[in-house]
Amino acid sequence: MLFNSIRNKMIVFLLAATLIPILASIVITYSLTTSRVTKETLKTNTDLLFQGKTNLLNYMNALHQSTFIFYNDSKLFSILDDGIANFRDEQEIYRGMQLLSYTAKDFEQAHLYIRKNKVHYLLVNDRSKRSFLGNRDIPSDLFKGRSSIEPPHKPNNYGIVSIPKPNSEQVLTINSSLYYLAAKKELGILSIDISLEGIQEICEQLFSHGQEELYIIDESQRLIYSSEQETVGTEPLTTNWVKQVMKTASDTGSFALHQDGFSGEIIYDKMVNPFLNWTLIKRIPNETLHKTAREVALINSGIVVLFLILTIIATMFIAFQLTAPIKKLIRSLNQIQSGNLQIHIDVNRKDEFGILARRFQQAMNTINQMIIREYELELARKSNELQVLQVQTNPHFMNNALQSIGTLSLQKQEPEIYHLITSLGKMMRYSMNAGEPIVSIARELDYVKAYFALQRQRFGKQLQYAVHIDEPLLQLQIPKMILQPLVENYFKHGFDVHTETGAIEISGAISADSRWLRLEVSDNGKGITPAHLKALRERLAISKSAIGNGESGIGLPNILSRLKLYYNETANLEVEHSKLGGFSVVLWIPIEQEGD
Repeated sequence: MLFNSIRNKMIVFLLAATLIPILASIVITYSLTTSRVTKETLKTNTDLLFQGKTNLLNYMNALHQSTFIFYNDSKLFSILDDGIANFRDEQEIYRGMQLLSYTAKDFEQAHLYIRKNKVHYLLVNDRSKRSFLGNRDIPSDLFKGRSSIEPPHKPNNYGIVSIPKPNSEQVLTINSSLYYLAAKKELGILSIDISLEGIQEICEQLFSHGQEELYIIDESQRLIYSSEQETVGTEPLTTNWVKQVMKTASDTGSFALHQDGFSGEIIYDKMVNPFLNWTLIKRIPNETLHKTAREVALINSGIVVLFLILTIIATMFIAFQLTAPIKKLIRSLNQIQSGNLQIHIDVNRKDEFGILARRFQQAMNTINQMIIREYELELARKSNELQVLQVQTNPHFMNNALQSIGTLSLQKQEPEIYHLITSLGKMMRYSMNAGEPIVSIARELDYVKAYFALQRQRFGKQLQYAVHIDEPLLQLQIPKMILQPLVENYFKHGFDVHTETGAIEISGAISADSRWLRLEVSDNGKGITPAHLKALRERLAISKSAIGNGESGIGLPNILSRLKLYYNETANLEVEHSKLGGFSVVLWIPIEQEGD
């Protein structure tokens, strides 16, 4: 009996309906906040990496531009081309290398190899030395003015002894081939060693120490920079996450990673120019990504708990004021108002609202039965109208009398009279068969042909009759007695006995979208004046909305009414001037499609 009370049911229902969404909202809020914060963090870091890539490319391009000193200075270029000839030439070389040391940022040392004299020059800390000896290995891809970058390594003295060491323990080397393009001639090799301070300064702005990791890796997977103080420039990195980044086809992007003791997001941006191919990679652990989300979720949870207490109090109050069955009945009424009269109302209740629901369901069942009965009566009414309209076109003759007359004509040796009576009898049997309202086009044309034979006997051979309908269309079904009245109208209103040859043409075709059968009956008769044509069209338009309006006989409104009854307002009848010079009637009959 406890749960037979609407009040108790409402308390339990509202508490559950309140607690579950609020608790679910806490989980959803945390999930959405985490997702949103992650997306924003990824976007921010992607933009940050792009800015870092731009700064690094500008920095490296500026260093590479400093190697153009030997191209831009005509004296230095001439010495490289002709070789060292005297002391002045050497002084020019020293001047050029010193100028290079002032131009290149973070400069440590520069090495110049002149092919003409096979001589090496090394400049370190404003001190230079020349040597005809050296162990300089020229990279295989360093030719025709190309440049390449060696990853961080210990400074190299290039086989030249008795010269101070650079200040940095590790340097980055830019190697450039000095090439005379016009003469297609290799002039030498220029190598510039720079400290890593400039790259480190740019990279320090791209990550948070202790929370994120940043790496720069070249195309051989060797480290150019590492925020984790790993050894750079030695052996290639072979970890799975590095391989996964290097295999990506896109120049920039991100992906989640959960392996090798790391769980978080990988963001990368590839920077490529003619002399370097580096990838900037940032690893952000989930702890860092979700830290903000956890803080936001904690604040939201506190607020939600406060409102949860208030909501429970409000729910208890509302439970005494409202009842669930009222809402259910309102929802049912809304569906009924939208047109759903088949709705089933839950009546499995024992209280007053259960009684009300059952009575309401009984009322809806009664209404549905009345609607079905009214629909059946409407179908019967339309069927009766259809029979009446068809009967209006059915002349009643005595078929047996015609047979007797035909037999007598044969006995009197009058075969022509027999053929005419046979045609008339065929028409009578066809028209009097009321149990077959739909026939094929072929059968309807046979009826028209029999009728035309009678008229031809009356008016002679000055009548011509033509049918232009493809063989496959002859089996399509159309309403019975729909074409003959149109031919009969020609003899009633359009045929001129003074015309040398009267012509009637029946044509049929399928529309381009294969949904309509177009039947046209045209003649070369008297035609119709524009005024009469307009009046006829207006009369047909009225008959479209007034089926069974009392039109009798075989007039066009009668035919249009029959079409509307058969095809549920989709068929149509059009009148126009005929291409033969007379009058034309076009019937548009819908073709039944699969699934209709």
